[in-house]
Amino acid sequence: MRTLTTAVLWMSLCVSATAPAAAKTFDREVAADPKGIVDISNVAGAIEVTGWDRNQVSVHGELGEGVERVDVTSEPGHTTIKVVLPNNSGHHDGSAHLKVQIPQGSELDVSAVSADVTATRMQGVQRLQSVSGEVSAELAQANADVKSVSGDVTLRGHGQAAGVHASTVSGDVKIEHAAGDLEVSTVSGDVHGSLDGARSLRVRSTSGNVTFAGKLANGPTVDVESISGELTLKASADGGYAYELTTFSGDIGNCFGEHAERTSQYSPGRALRGTRGNGSGRVHMKSMSGELMLCDK
Repeated sequence: MRTLTTAVLWMSLCVSATAPAAAKTFDREVAADPKGIVDISNVAGAIEVTGWDRNQVSVHGELGEGVERVDVTSEPGHTTIKVVLPNNSGHHDGSAHLKVQIPQGSELDVSAVSADVTATRMQGVQRLQSVSGEVSAELAQANADVKSVSGDVTLRGHGQAAGVHASTVSGDVKIEHAAGDLEVSTVSGDVHGSLDGARSLRVRSTSGNVTFAGKLANGPTVDVESISGELTLKASADGGYAYELTTFSGDIGNCFGEHAERTSQYSPGRALRGTRGNGSGRVHMKSMSGELMLCDK
């Protein structure tokens, strides 16, 4: 009997020693300026930010066992939220899932390493970046700067003019209902976007494919370049636009019934130039070896 009791006790101790520690929770609420700056940083996990109509910052966190603490500091016009890991965190779970509510008019700065970042219902300037996490944000009538190295970037607009810059290295970029001034850069990621009154569109890609469709503003400026990726623009504009498409070895297509011409009798290269409508805007597309496609419908 004593042997059995000892064995049961020993098994219980082993289970207790090997069982994972329960996740910790964190809750904090501080007063905030309705148009102040909110800085948030996290290494791994997720950051979900939602704008609300209260002059307060509310933070709820689900913390892995490797997280030491969450620092929340508030001073006039500036709130900082930082996930802190111990110096010897090793292989412990250092992820934190933060759900943060901030005043809608705040200027939002988010920095992450492998954490996914989401921002919704924001009206102020947004600067969001993650190294390998995905970044998703709603666009309003304020500038946005969104960056990721290997994670995908997803932006959802509502046709409100703003200055938007999005960049990735290998992640894909998806933009919906973009208006105002849009700039996108990527190395190997694909770019897909819908336009809803864009004044300017500037895209740089090395090998990723780029596709945009929708409506440009009156007198737009479009400049899209790639080394080997395919470039497609299917967009109309009040007043039309003058266009110039050039490629070294790729094909050029269009829905106008026009034919590209060789740029030299002795070397490769083709170009397509013309005007749609009054030609009040300008469209320039260029690729070394990728296919170009332009259509105004």
